[in-house]
Amino acid sequence: MPSWLEVFLSKFNGRRSSESLIVGRNARLKHDDLRDTIVKKNYKKILIFRTGQLGDTLVSVPAFRSVREHFPDAHLTLLCDGQTNKKYVRASDVLEGAGLIDDVLSYPVDASRAGRALRSVLMLALLVRLRSRQFDTLVYLLQSRRVPEMISRDIRFFRWAGIRQFIGTEGFYPLPEKETGKPLPSVPHETDLILARLAKSGIPVPLPGEASFDLNIGSREKVAVEQWLKILPSDGGRQWIVVGPGSKMPVKRWPAERYTEVVQRLIEEFNIWPVIFGGPEDATVAESLVTQWGCGYVAAGKLGIREGIAAMERCVMYLGNDSGVMHMAVAAGLKCVAIFSARDYPGNWEPYGIGHVIFRKTVACAGCMLQVCTEKDMECIRSISEEDVFHACQRLFGRQ
Repeated sequence: MPSWLEVFLSKFNGRRSSESLIVGRNARLKHDDLRDTIVKKNYKKILIFRTGQLGDTLVSVPAFRSVREHFPDAHLTLLCDGQTNKKYVRASDVLEGAGLIDDVLSYPVDASRAGRALRSVLMLALLVRLRSRQFDTLVYLLQSRRVPEMISRDIRFFRWAGIRQFIGTEGFYPLPEKETGKPLPSVPHETDLILARLAKSGIPVPLPGEASFDLNIGSREKVAVEQWLKILPSDGGRQWIVVGPGSKMPVKRWPAERYTEVVQRLIEEFNIWPVIFGGPEDATVAESLVTQWGCGYVAAGKLGIREGIAAMERCVMYLGNDSGVMHMAVAAGLKCVAIFSARDYPGNWEPYGIGHVIFRKTVACAGCMLQVCTEKDMECIRSISEEDVFHACQRLFGRQ
């Protein structure tokens, strides 16, 4: 599906759009005139462009922190997408109160027929809004897999909005080719790839693997957790673990009945108290699991993102799928036992840092990028056994 900028720019460029792609590719985005934007600290009105939802926002937190530290006196505005008719987490739900941005602008993303018909009009309205704000600089934090044609179009759009200084538009990481009969190669973490682009523009960043995900979780969030706990039964003083059995992509969901068995064994051996996190769509499964275990809390759909991270700070580890909840656990400082499908390249979206346990099986169809797998019945994630996951949790819990 074409991006909103592809649709918008093609309507304005008409037949010249294909020619523009060739020029953009051959000229490598004309980055010669961008190199003189090596970062000055006197930029005052900075627009940070980052799209995506919960996990996408959380892995970019260190980049926001680096920008804030380099421009302590600038006004930082986040530009992000706003999904309509979908229960996605907004970037503002994550960053509000963290001290990393000053305000948020969003544009609607509506895949319906009416939304597609109005897209060009809405993008023109966004262009007018951006011009009126008179931003002097764009910090480009989009995913590192973005192709040169899209980057070129984005830059043209923001130039039309009156922006002349660009940060983070160079140094995108090309994915290695998948070779028949060989496992997918590991790639750097998305957090470090984004930071490397900032470094290429002259912004000091932490070393790979050493980034901070501190979101300035404070008393407001902790008080909200205390209020939530007042209506719940006592945990009896037991240690909490985070359980994250959900994901918006069905292909990433390890079967719920396997969580039933693994967590039940952890309860019997360590007397732990499971707390299930996720969105409102995960609440039904969560309630069923807690009922089967006979103990635990359902935080899914009950706590906001920042309050959820505050609650996770009470826990000793994370057990769950590859999801935004996993990245929340990393932000809370937890070590993870994370269960991955083989749909994507290893390394790129794993829990950041050292000490985590990653379960991922090598299969012939690895790298499929499917969201729903029917042909192979999710062979990759289903081949991860309860026994292996339990022993990993056993070892990690013992270390904690």
